[in-house]
Amino acid sequence: MLNEQKHIDNRSLTRELSHDIGAVVPGKTVLLCGSSLVYCTSLIVMKEVLRRLPSVAVVDGANRFDAYGLARMAQIDGRDPLDVLNRVFLSRVFTAFQMDGLLTRGVEPFISEAKTKVLIVLGLLHTFYDEQISVREAEKSLAGINAKFAGMKKNGVSILLASENLVPAQKQRQFFHQRMKAMADDIYEVSSGPYEGIVWNRQKRMLVR
Repeated sequence: MLNEQKHIDNRSLTRELSHDIGAVVPGKTVLLCGSSLVYCTSLIVMKEVLRRLPSVAVVDGANRFDAYGLARMAQIDGRDPLDVLNRVFLSRVFTAFQMDGLLTRGVEPFISEAKTKVLIVLGLLHTFYDEQISVREAEKSLAGINAKFAGMKKNGVSILLASENLVPAQKQRQFFHQRMKAMADDIYEVSSGPYEGIVWNRQKRMLVR
C-alpha cells in the first residue's frame, strides 16, 4: 500500500470520489472507513454520481441510508429531491446471511433492475460482527463477496464501500476489517479533524508484478 495523508475540502473530495465511482473510472472499488462521517460522505458521493448517471444501487447493512439528508442536499443544489430519491434503488439487510445472499447471488439481478453499474454498500461488516454467524462462516462469506466484487469489476461495475470502524465483541472477528480493506483499490480513512473538515488518509494499492 502507498499511504498518503492529505486534507481535502468537501468540493475536491466529492469531485475525486465521484470521478472514481462509475462516472469516469468504471470497474473500481473504493473504501471509506473510519468515523461515522463515512455515511454522510457516501451521501455526498451518491448525490454527485446521480448528476452524471441515471441511478445507483445501495445495499444498507447498518441502517444508515439517510433519505431525508440526500433529499435535502438535492434541494440545496436546486434539484428535484423526489427525482433524486427515485433513482436510488435501496435494499436493506439485517443479518450476515442476508448480506451474503444479496452480495453473492442477488447482486447482479439487483443492479440489473436498477439499470446501473454503480453499487454502494453501507456497513458491510456490521452484520458479520454479529455472533449469530460463526467466525468461520463469516470469513467464508467475506471471501465469496470479495470474489463476486472482483468479477463485477471486470464487467465495469464500480463499488463504494462505506463502513464505520467498529470494535467487535469477539477478538477473532477483528481481522474482518483487513479482509474488507483487501477488497478495495483505494482506501480513504475518515476522521474528524481539529478544524472544520475531514482528514483523509488515502491508501492506494500497488500491484507488484
